Amino acid sequence: MLGVVFIMFKLNRVTPIGGDETAGYDVILDKEYTVKDLLDTVVCIKNEWGYFSVKGGSSCEYKWGQLLSNLKEDDLKKKVVKVEASGGWSRMDYYVTVS
Repeated sequence: MLGVVFIMFKLNRVTPIGGDETAGYDVILDKEYTVKDLLDTVVCIKNEWGYFSVKGGSSCEYKWGQLLSNLKEDDLKKKVVKVEASGGWSRMDYYVTVS
């Protein structure tokens, strides 16, 4: 079970809003994260769903505060270098670059 997690990032829109009301975003982090830390934070957004992908690695699906599938254990330990996102309304997909 996840404890209380404060959202520690913001989305900076980098593409125009499309006809489907979605856009691309740079995710601005407030500190260094591991993939696990960031995933825990994303999953805590109760009104959101989507996919969380580690570039060159695994991906998982989350929906309304629950993880529906899992990332590989090795990916969870990696340090996040950059995060991009795409979505709108209640769907948001995250693309994580790691070191």
